[in-house]
Amino acid sequence: MTRPVLRSAPAVAFLLFVAAAPWAARGEKLRVEVEGLGGALSGLLENRSLRGSDVRQNVLSALTIAAAAKKEEDLTERRIRTLHARAPEEIRRALEPFGYYRPTIDATLKKEPEGRWLATYRLDPGMAIRVESVDLKVTGEGASDWGFRVAQRRFPLREGDPLAHAAYQTGKAAFEEMASRIGYLDGRFETSELRVDLERYRSSIVLHYETGPRYLFGPVTFRQEALDPDLLRGYVTWERGAPLNTDKLLELQNALSDSPYFSRVEVVAEQEQAEGQEVPIAVNLVPAKPQRYQFGLGYGTDTGPRGSALAEYRRLNRRGHRAEMELKLSQIEKSGTAKYLLPGPYPRTDMVTFSLGYADIRTDTSESKAFLAGADRSQLRGLWRESLSLLYEREDFKVGVDRGVARLLVPGVSYSRVIAENRITTRKGYRLQLKLSGAQEGALSNATFLQAYASGKGIRPLGRRGRLITRAETGYTETPDFRKLPPRIRFFAGGDQSVRGYGFQELGERDEEGNVIGGPTLLVGSVEYEYRFLPKWGLATFFDAGAASDSFSGPFQKGVGLGVRWISPVGPIRLDGAYALDDPRGFRIHVNIGPDL
Repeated sequence: MTRPVLRSAPAVAFLLFVAAAPWAARGEKLRVEVEGLGGALSGLLENRSLRGSDVRQNVLSALTIAAAAKKEEDLTERRIRTLHARAPEEIRRALEPFGYYRPTIDATLKKEPEGRWLATYRLDPGMAIRVESVDLKVTGEGASDWGFRVAQRRFPLREGDPLAHAAYQTGKAAFEEMASRIGYLDGRFETSELRVDLERYRSSIVLHYETGPRYLFGPVTFRQEALDPDLLRGYVTWERGAPLNTDKLLELQNALSDSPYFSRVEVVAEQEQAEGQEVPIAVNLVPAKPQRYQFGLGYGTDTGPRGSALAEYRRLNRRGHRAEMELKLSQIEKSGTAKYLLPGPYPRTDMVTFSLGYADIRTDTSESKAFLAGADRSQLRGLWRESLSLLYEREDFKVGVDRGVARLLVPGVSYSRVIAENRITTRKGYRLQLKLSGAQEGALSNATFLQAYASGKGIRPLGRRGRLITRAETGYTETPDFRKLPPRIRFFAGGDQSVRGYGFQELGERDEEGNVIGGPTLLVGSVEYEYRFLPKWGLATFFDAGAASDSFSGPFQKGVGLGVRWISPVGPIRLDGAYALDDPRGFRIHVNIGPDL
């Protein structure tokens, strides 16, 4: 079915503009003009696999006289006339890959009054040759395999389409790529023809592919001495004898590359060593340095200047045990954490973590000094990452007039999911988190609560340069005495990642002296539109609303504003000017650095 030409109007307009542009020499000997590429080729743009700029570039790059005009300062008359005589044939050859075999070319060469030569080529490409028939056939063991059916269905040329050699080559390559991907390593074309009948001005395509036998996964060998092979086999997601699939080989390579254990990973299917149809898989591994140290600096309106130091011990033994120590320092937080990590049966997703930590946190609304010790087991549960935790916390706290020492043994379960092609600068994706935790007075705890929390963030394209960013948080705490809970358990709103226009944790219920003390419920939402006017620069406008209160009925505080975005080498930097609609203090600047998801 013919696709509408109207979609390609921007490309055609661009083509008209650029194709008519003069090609001038650095000296004043020769000027070259090519006219007629724009509108005459608009029909070709019906084929989505091609762009007008491809045609323009092919024609201009084929013209030797155009290249000479740009590079040579002194051209003799004889040289100019020789190049001019070649030009029509060069243009014809450049148009043929796009289906134009009968162009009309009006070539003129004259000397202008100021002494320069002017070579002009006015083109009428004529009609593009059409595809009369497409004969795609797959034979052999894989004739009915889903992969080859996909390659046939997605072949980019159909009967009646304008012929485009590049589209033909792309469709042909798809059969070979699919065969390699799903294990038909001996596949080949029995017939591969693009026939052009100039008398009838029609073309036909004949592609007959013989798949050969399908190969299977053979034994996997890990070539390294750093870790126990039994641990590494946990990264393999297939069984021996299963159909060979290069997507799974790439998945294994990415999983091992993402692990902290290795600096270089190479996964090779050794077809020449195959026994029958089983292909051995060799995994060549170069160990990473056993220690890594990382230092960071940053700034946020909520935290002020901040710094961090991380020490990572990547391989404490052959079983893959690891350890981490991290220090954080900012205007509101001084904290240190030590972790010991043990990989599980599926080490890419399964991990048991033991941790110890201390945090001294002082905000405008609360102060706390907390000691924490806990264990966490994380694993993949379907499409979600599941985390089961048990945390003991002793926290000296002050929130408004509330003072106390909380001792809590908190079991918890959480589920998270992130889908994005790039978590740093995301064009399309989302993040979800669900969490349930609680404590019971008398069970190593001096307070009782049950808390549910959920958060999400979604990013969707809106036009070619725009993004729609939505964010939401909600939480509920069931407790007989809310004011016995430390600030880590209470909900607050306000700040860079909450309701902009208000200070960090500035929103919540108030005590009898008017101090903000948080609330047992949380409800926050945000809608933002971002427009990227340059590749690394954007503008944003947003509306935030939310509350941390005794109930979900509010009252809700609202903020609106404008922001500037810069995609820096260390991630997006956001500068927002936000106006608090429900606060007479009004305007606040927010600065935040970090990934989109």
